[in-house]
Amino acid sequence: MQFTDSHIHLQDYKTKDAQQNIFCLQQLDFIKVAAVSAEFTSWDKVAEYAENYPDFVVPAFGLHPWYISEAPENWLFVLEEKLQKFSLAAIGECGLDFLKSKEDKEKQEEVFTAQIELSKKYNRPLNIHLLKAEEKASALMPQMPVKFVLHSFSGSINFLRRALDFGAYISISAAVLRRKESEKIIRYIPSERLLLESDGPYLSDYNAIPELAQSVAAIRGEDVGEMVWRVNNNFMEFYGVK
Repeated sequence: MQFTDSHIHLQDYKTKDAQQNIFCLQQLDFIKVAAVSAEFTSWDKVAEYAENYPDFVVPAFGLHPWYISEAPENWLFVLEEKLQKFSLAAIGECGLDFLKSKEDKEKQEEVFTAQIELSKKYNRPLNIHLLKAEEKASALMPQMPVKFVLHSFSGSINFLRRALDFGAYISISAAVLRRKESEKIIRYIPSERLLLESDGPYLSDYNAIPELAQSVAAIRGEDVGEMVWRVNNNFMEFYGVK
């Protein structure tokens, strides 16, 4: 089977460089990955991977709620420059974290909203991190772009329903399997909105995705090959690549 990874931090691996990781991914029959960024300082690395591996890496540039205070004042201008340079670039990861971020909620919302507006201006998909922020995120749903994904979904089934009503894609990582409502959540996601991710090197590694696919397919009562084929098509559709 061939695989895609909808959320991986290639620049944050310490034991291997990007070339080694991409070689390993290709040996495991991965055909595309979305290389996401969370910090302003990682954007140039992600840009480098996109330039060097244009047929394999989809870049995503974003400012995560953990790293807002570390970004320069002109971060939004620089982000727009990246989108202008890379026609297939997504925005992310960005979002709201009312559990772990040291930034106040108002500042997080301001930064997140700016990235939502930029995604709509350039018609780019948005890769979203949410933690303990369902009420605010629900209020923001009408502002979302046409394409947005809730990465490593960890919310409630009620929030999942609302997000799907507004067109969300839902990305599943190995961490989701450890949640109490995991099976209910996994079964509820429509086939055409499902993505798989490693969130490597943090939540898991990319070599865990084949096993993750087996687990998700078993929960959904689907043939794993057919499910992975649909997931790969969803990746291509979401990120606008072939």
